[in-house]
Amino acid sequence: MTVNMVRYAEFFAQPLSLFGAGARRKLMDHLRGFSARRVMLCTDAGLMAVGLGDEMLHLLREVSALDVVVFDGVVANPTEACVQKGVAFYKEHGCDMILSLGGGSAHDAAKAIAVMVSHDGALWDYVGLNKLKNPLPPVAAVNTTAGTGSEVTRFAVLTRVAKKTKVTIVDRRLIPCIAVNDPELMVSLPPALTAQTGMDALTHAIEAYLSRMATPLTDTCAMKAVELIGKYLPKAYAVGTDMEARSAMAYAQYLAGVATNNAGAGAVHAVAHQLGGFYNLPHGLCNAVLLPWVLAYNAGECAERLLRIGDALTGGLKARSAQDGAQKTVETLRVFMRHLDLPNRLGTIGVKEGDLADIARQALEDPTMWTNPRRATPKDIQGILKTAL
Repeated sequence: MTVNMVRYAEFFAQPLSLFGAGARRKLMDHLRGFSARRVMLCTDAGLMAVGLGDEMLHLLREVSALDVVVFDGVVANPTEACVQKGVAFYKEHGCDMILSLGGGSAHDAAKAIAVMVSHDGALWDYVGLNKLKNPLPPVAAVNTTAGTGSEVTRFAVLTRVAKKTKVTIVDRRLIPCIAVNDPELMVSLPPALTAQTGMDALTHAIEAYLSRMATPLTDTCAMKAVELIGKYLPKAYAVGTDMEARSAMAYAQYLAGVATNNAGAGAVHAVAHQLGGFYNLPHGLCNAVLLPWVLAYNAGECAERLLRIGDALTGGLKARSAQDGAQKTVETLRVFMRHLDLPNRLGTIGVKEGDLADIARQALEDPTMWTNPRRATPKDIQGILKTAL
């Protein structure tokens, strides 16, 4: 599998990104430029409870003299009900800007709220590609995890509870106007969440590199992300206060987000979205468990690229051939995950055999399946799931 250098490509980039220790404080200078009358801080109750929200409020109110109200109703894998509450809060308080604080759930919820305060109809009317018509209120995103890349993407991923699936709104208007990746906000992330969110970023990078829509630009971002994650995720997992590791992971997940924002993902994400919809499982955990199994399935279509991933992940993978290298990359991933104490079987995270047919059927309808390097049938996906169970 090679990249088509002459195929037309589009590349979506973010207006402004802030990196490094203390970056959240630099955000205040930029927020003043929006002349917002009232800012809605969109976060979850957990972050408020541990004090991260209070510090952000101090910076917003005391340093920037902004009028801020707090919506802490974000839930993991945000639902329509969560978005509706946020929309009502935004309108009730007369807000004209949103600042999301958290991981992917906070950012996705903020994006969806921005859609629904500027558009009529139902939330699900805007699922799919480029269905937004109106300008959105400005959204700035402050990351507290290093994994989802949502602070840089044109995606809002939401759980449609009635259909037990996740759906995605895709539009360039959803890219936050400012993204903040401050490693000081990530040092308190527990080891398990560090591992899961880090594997989410690794999955973004790998699937973007293997994508049918990959370009030289996305390849550059994806491979650097794989290299950084291979070196620094184990360090951030082992010592959460390691600022070099946290900083490197902040860069890595951002690069992975840029890559997947433009090249798309693949079958790992297509199935993980269904596991999140069926069981309300953490997205990063689903990606981690699925990744080696899906890569083994894809290997025949992208062996040379998988070998390069293994090289980047390990700093040098010795292989007799591309196929041998692809297999060794999968094996290396399994070892990498064991060192992060991550499970490698779907059954251990609650997936039920009786649901596999429905999960496979819905996965094939997910748009991320389109960019997977190998075309799949329902039988193929069920086979992967049964093997991984």
